Amino acid sequence: MMRLTGRSNMRRLLALLTAASFCFVGIQAMGGELPGKIVIKAAAKKQPAVPFSHARHATKLAPNCETCHHTQKGLTAKSTEKVAACTSCHLDPAKDVPGMREMSLTKNPFHIDCIKCHKAEKKGPVACTGCHVKA
Repeated sequence: MMRLTGRSNMRRLLALLTAASFCFVGIQAMGGELPGKIVIKAAAKKQPAVPFSHARHATKLAPNCETCHHTQKGLTAKSTEKVAACTSCHLDPAKDVPGMREMSLTKNPFHIDCIKCHKAEKKGPVACTGCHVKA
């Protein structure tokens, strides 16, 4: 066990604590914190952008992170891995992947998943103007 007497040992302890705090800050920056609010702008040319309370959905409404982040199995609120943005796959998708630019309620992944959940829970907007609020 390290004795905390003497300048040399105190410097080592200070260096160790400083390094540990940088590691913790790095982990938080990598993904340790949930985003609070997100603005979804993918359809902004056709419809107003959608303000979305990620923190509320992630902590109170969705059963787990995989509900929405379906490609990242095992993702949790404390995960430090980088979370892929929905737009990385759904903005201009490959064949057979729902696209965010679609206005259709049966083709846009947000319309499909969000409205399905809102209807099942009997909470949340189900009409266009419920999410796409004009400023």
